[in-house]
Amino acid sequence: MGGLPDTRPPHQGPHGGEADVLADLMDALSEGLAVFDENATLLRFNAAFRKMNPVIADILSEGLSWDILLREWVVRQGLPAETVERLSFMEARLAEGDWMVTPLEVEQGGSAYELTLRQTAAGGLVLVQTDITERRLMEENERAADQLVRKVLESCPANIIMSRVGDGEIIYRTPAATELLGTARQTHAHFASRDERADFITALLPEGRVDDMAITGIRADGARFPSMVSARLIHYRGEDVLVSTTVDISKEVELRRRLADQREQIFQAEKMSALGELLAGVAHELNNPLSVVVGHALMLRDETTDPETLRRVEKISEAAERCTKIVKSFLAMARQQPARLVPIDLAETAELALDALAHSAEGIRAEVLTDMPIGLPKVRGDAHQLAQVIINLVTNADQAIRESGSGGRIELSLRHDAGADAMVLTVADDGPGIPDKLRNRIFDPLFTTKPVGSGTGIGLALCHRIVTAHAGRIRVAPDRGAGATLIVELPTTQDQVSGIVDTARLVTRETRGRILVIDDEADVSDLIREILARDGFEVEVANSGESGLERAEASDFAVILSDLNMPGLDGRGFYERLLRSRPALARRVGFVTGDTMSPQARGFLDGVNRPFLEKPISPAELRKLVHSMLQEDAEKP
Repeated sequence: MGGLPDTRPPHQGPHGGEADVLADLMDALSEGLAVFDENATLLRFNAAFRKMNPVIADILSEGLSWDILLREWVVRQGLPAETVERLSFMEARLAEGDWMVTPLEVEQGGSAYELTLRQTAAGGLVLVQTDITERRLMEENERAADQLVRKVLESCPANIIMSRVGDGEIIYRTPAATELLGTARQTHAHFASRDERADFITALLPEGRVDDMAITGIRADGARFPSMVSARLIHYRGEDVLVSTTVDISKEVELRRRLADQREQIFQAEKMSALGELLAGVAHELNNPLSVVVGHALMLRDETTDPETLRRVEKISEAAERCTKIVKSFLAMARQQPARLVPIDLAETAELALDALAHSAEGIRAEVLTDMPIGLPKVRGDAHQLAQVIINLVTNADQAIRESGSGGRIELSLRHDAGADAMVLTVADDGPGIPDKLRNRIFDPLFTTKPVGSGTGIGLALCHRIVTAHAGRIRVAPDRGAGATLIVELPTTQDQVSGIVDTARLVTRETRGRILVIDDEADVSDLIREILARDGFEVEVANSGESGLERAEASDFAVILSDLNMPGLDGRGFYERLLRSRPALARRVGFVTGDTMSPQARGFLDGVNRPFLEKPISPAELRKLVHSMLQEDAEKP
């Protein structure tokens, strides 16, 4: 080599000693090696190089020139000519001073190889041949897997984003994420506030994961929305990458709000039901003595002419009437359903309610502005009860303005919500508003913020009961900074208003006939007897159901008025037994009772379809009931 004297010991031979060690090391390598000197002459090669190139294995020997090797590779079809030209070009570059050139990948004998040329310190070159068949197969598998994952992600409805942790730069996003969150380059744009993203990163870093963290996101159109974010921290291509998914929970939030509203409505309904049972009992106990007070006061007023006596009677009458109104308010609040539902014009009802308020004793001090378009759909309801709702809402607003000294305007508007198929009545004022701590209590029965003696606490509870019975909803609008806004929603109806026939026409008859009154309260039965006797009727009184049944079976009566709740044989039992023994007479029975609220009483009255009068009674109402029953009997064939 190079003319240097051979100083190796004779027993080592040309391939002994260090040369043998070098040959063993080269043969131990999995890569194929072919070493050329500065003249591009083959010095040595290893077993792997021979094995990888079987077509030129027979010519491989020390002293083989680089050019001959390349030519034979092409001639023997070991390498294509293009590859050999590339190798020749790479060798020329090394000769010009490049220490390393780009590796070259080739297909050979069904295997894939990487050919690399490197320059040695002595000016020669080394051809390194590496079998990359398995690596290429792995890469192909990885590419196929990547393509599969990408295809799945492209079709996935989930909002998945890959981003760098530090600057939030987005590496990849699914189409669903683009649709929801837009095309921002950084994830910072997906958070409504920097604090939320900082909290998100802080929660992520300790364990590399976050599950269902509530944040306020920003949609592609810039709108904010409630969302839940889950994320994992992974290592991808040498760096920490964040994989996150965002779930839009707007519908869930809205559903939870509706469920909360429904629970509140159910809770209110349960409270009202329990209160209704209490009020029914209280009203029943008060009805009988109130009937006596009211009835006798009204009759005394008709009889006396003394001014002082009249003044005292008026005071008694006013107090009794006030008690009567309170009891009837209790009953109305406790009633499960409105008495009669017909298609009504809510705007017309509101106008009548405002007119009634304007001409009342106290009137309305605040300015009332209305916005009620013409031709709105009708609702199915009781005009009197819905007018009471409007009166209560406007009165409460007016009193709040009056007592606080702030504001002076009430706005009443009506609109049609076509989506919900409902009429929306809004009563808004610019008064002191409703404190947050009271917003959930204003519909509670008997709850009031007014001074003692100024309010009963049943106004808004009554509104809630009436609106609920009309299959509607009443609520307080969110705080708008000043005043209070209450919203009533009632379903619309396509039914037409049918003509109402007056069945309470009064008739005057020469012979008014006999009337049987059955009531276990002697004072009540005596009051009814006295009122009807003054109207020209012959009245008999029975103070028990058994006594009344004996009289009814033994004689004939034009009208029979019976109480429902009595010891022993009550009004139900009396009617059922009379219906079996004298069905024609049973059709002349009416009921005067203070128990119209219990399910049993309501079920019985609705089932028999007989006229009835609620206590406490007034002489005018009693006369109207009797005359209507006489008219009904006279019109029967």
